[in-house]
Amino acid sequence: VISKAAARALVVPEPQQRVAMLLKQAGMQQAGMRCQMGGPCQPRMAHRAHHAQSQPNPAHCNLSSSRAAPHFRAAVVARAQPLEMEEIDPATGMPLLSSIANPVTDLKVQVNGVGWAYRRSTVDATKASADKPTVLLLHGAGSSSFCWRTTLYLLGEAGYDAIAPDFPGHGNSDKPGSSDVYSEAGMIAGIDGFVAALGLKTPLALGVQGFITSQYGLLWALKNESKVARLMILNTPVALGSKLRPELAAYKTISFLRPKGTFDSNTFCGSGNAYVIDYRTAEAYALPYADPAATAAVATIVDKCDFSALVKRVSSGYQLWRKPSVLLFGGADPFVKVKDVFDFLDDKRTNMKVISSPAKLGHCPQEDYPEAVHESMLPWLAGETDEWKSGRIMKMTKRGGVEV
Repeated sequence: VISKAAARALVVPEPQQRVAMLLKQAGMQQAGMRCQMGGPCQPRMAHRAHHAQSQPNPAHCNLSSSRAAPHFRAAVVARAQPLEMEEIDPATGMPLLSSIANPVTDLKVQVNGVGWAYRRSTVDATKASADKPTVLLLHGAGSSSFCWRTTLYLLGEAGYDAIAPDFPGHGNSDKPGSSDVYSEAGMIAGIDGFVAALGLKTPLALGVQGFITSQYGLLWALKNESKVARLMILNTPVALGSKLRPELAAYKTISFLRPKGTFDSNTFCGSGNAYVIDYRTAEAYALPYADPAATAAVATIVDKCDFSALVKRVSSGYQLWRKPSVLLFGGADPFVKVKDVFDFLDDKRTNMKVISSPAKLGHCPQEDYPEAVHESMLPWLAGETDEWKSGRIMKMTKRGGVEV
């Protein structure tokens, strides 16, 4: 494993050459990798499938994709890539995903006079079926649908129609000056209008992650329970007493102490994660904030949100929630503690439960390790998590909730 400093010193014109050099210096071969299990190991998803057949816990392998080797992944961060270039898998040097990973999505629909941009999976028709629900994925304030790009790709490959919108003021969505759009009522109405405008098949599977706008998604679900078949909550503040993360809380101070200048989205979206995001990813998160209206939108969303009251409404509302629901929280999150999940579940029905992942995850699991999140999503979508079959109890650990 090479150091960050050594990686920064590399000057290689092509991404494939750059990755090959990093792999060589790290003492690994780009092809024919071998793991502790023995035998050749294929990169990324093929590698994980190889272990799924031979080892019950893929975390036992210490040479998976770059995401399973955090030091190596950090080493690959160093060099910038132009935004117009294809996304390159750091483990293979090959183009990754599709247009769904572009920094800006050109898909847009009008909702109550406001343009909502969104990303949508390309469904593998050979794996699609009528019984698979549509999946709606919602991001938190300060983020965008870009955080769900790999999850969308993987769900499409598994035969699921999955959609992730940019909330108004975020990503490539419109950034109106009207503050009503950014209020709790405005956002909830917007989600409902978005589902109707795209004609999404309901009841759908809902996934949320992040602060404020994701919590508005949870309130939308409470108001539209018939439109939701199942729910997954990733690292979202749900317990009473939850606090805003500092970068957002700064916009709640008195006016002359509030942040000035552009909202630092690339740092915001990388902070609190278990792994370092690469330069190209950071630039993609920052791109919408070239428009000052995006920073103004984040400030308005935070300013109009009574966060303590919002958390209370979510907590009390879900005491009567009956749809199958799972909570998957990364244990390396400095903003939302795993303990909060268990506090939240104290007075909830047993249809809401914690599920675990062998991967180390931070505040934004779908950015940290989307393959691991996907492996947890598939049984949830198939209804396999609706019943607690193991009979074992959950325990809090640094990796989140695990069965013991």
